[in-house]
Amino acid sequence: RMKSWLRRLRTAMQPMRERGWGPASIALRQVPAAFFWRAWRSLSQRLDGSWLQKACNERRFGAFQDRLPASALPRFYVIVMPNTLHFLLRCLAQLQGRAQIVLLFNGARGWERRRLLQRWPDLPHFRLRTLPLASIAHGHVINLLLEQHRGNFGIIDHDCYVLDDSLFAQLTPAPDECLLSLFGEASGTLDFTFPLTFFLFFNAEALRRLMHSHRVDARLYRQDPPGAQAALRQIGLGPGRYWKRYHNFRDTLHVLLAVALAAGQKIRFLAPAEDEPALHIGGTSIGTHHTKELPALYFHLRFLELLDDPELSRRYAFMAAPLRSSAEVLARMDVNQQAELDLAGIEAMMVRLRERLEAKSRAN
Repeated sequence: RMKSWLRRLRTAMQPMRERGWGPASIALRQVPAAFFWRAWRSLSQRLDGSWLQKACNERRFGAFQDRLPASALPRFYVIVMPNTLHFLLRCLAQLQGRAQIVLLFNGARGWERRRLLQRWPDLPHFRLRTLPLASIAHGHVINLLLEQHRGNFGIIDHDCYVLDDSLFAQLTPAPDECLLSLFGEASGTLDFTFPLTFFLFFNAEALRRLMHSHRVDARLYRQDPPGAQAALRQIGLGPGRYWKRYHNFRDTLHVLLAVALAAGQKIRFLAPAEDEPALHIGGTSIGTHHTKELPALYFHLRFLELLDDPELSRRYAFMAAPLRSSAEVLARMDVNQQAELDLAGIEAMMVRLRERLEAKSRAN
């Protein structure tokens, strides 16, 4: 156990050294802060996703649903996490006029909420109540939506940029389709492609019935719940077998979707009209900033530079400190890290995002 703890400590310290923190700062500030935030996140998410959600969010969210205006556009929820506005602002700009956007504030700071509502005052929004400096785990937010939502709905990550308009015309699930997905990953265990959560559209009623009949939900499971064990075996996911071969747990939605597949429901992947229908960054709200590796810091600073917003650059400077620009991050990378980052691809993505937003702005 001591060896395992030391190995985790060395792993956590490596990104701190790479970004330029000295030994004293790492030992006295960075490591204690990183371990505190990790421990607090683990504790707070257990409480936020269980009794606090039931006591403070479920009834309020049900009432909020009843007040939402009707729309001919598909409804998409965007979960607003803290420290992500430099990614989120462009995501929301891309979605304007293509979906009915509803903001779910999940731990976002007060100034972040105010900034979004000043920019888009007419967007419906709901603030999830959480413990201080905490957010609700992704699976439990999906649970709240599935249990309380009226009709079908979608979710899209704050760092996912949809470029293909044809996708939004495909969002009508058939009765035997429990989920529509844009992104998928081939399983390393079965001959199967499972959906990724970056862009999903739910047949809420079909999944809600299965949640109640099997007493399972969308959360991440470390152990197989009794109500899903037979379904998991039926589709080839017995004990120790997972869709993600590199995991030893059932990731968000995996248990619920396994139950749905065993019951004859289907997952449909959308058919894009473009070769690259969407761009997704990923990992931008996971973990603590103290242990972010250089590639993640590069994306963070590059998107701040692309946005060119002095307030966001100032407020989010702590996340990459002591580095202040993407050029400084790049200078600290070795050749292998730079090759893995695919700098040319990133810059092409930045150009494409900028061009699409400019074209959208001219059209409006």
